[in-house]
Amino acid sequence: MKTKEIWIDETMDALDGITRAESDPSLHEKVLQRIHQNQPEIVRIQPSLIFKLAACIAILIGFNLFILFHFTRSSNTHQNPEKSVASEYFSYIDSYNL
Repeated sequence: MKTKEIWIDETMDALDGITRAESDPSLHEKVLQRIHQNQPEIVRIQPSLIFKLAACIAILIGFNLFILFHFTRSSNTHQNPEKSVASEYFSYIDSYNL
């Protein structure tokens, strides 16, 4: 127990020479000046990036429309979804010849 107290005393003694950190005296005024400025920062985006993003969105929408039309057309020619899922899920039963 005494070694713990010695360790605490050594740690507290190490803190004796520490002084408070000082900042730039004009820092507070700079911060207040920046807060009071109501000019938002303008961010410029490169036109090539905008075109690439638009092309990716167009491809994504086109792919989704293709998939949507493909599956709605194929599901109309087959049986209803519940029967198709049930027949695929229980297809192993036919192999046992019950």
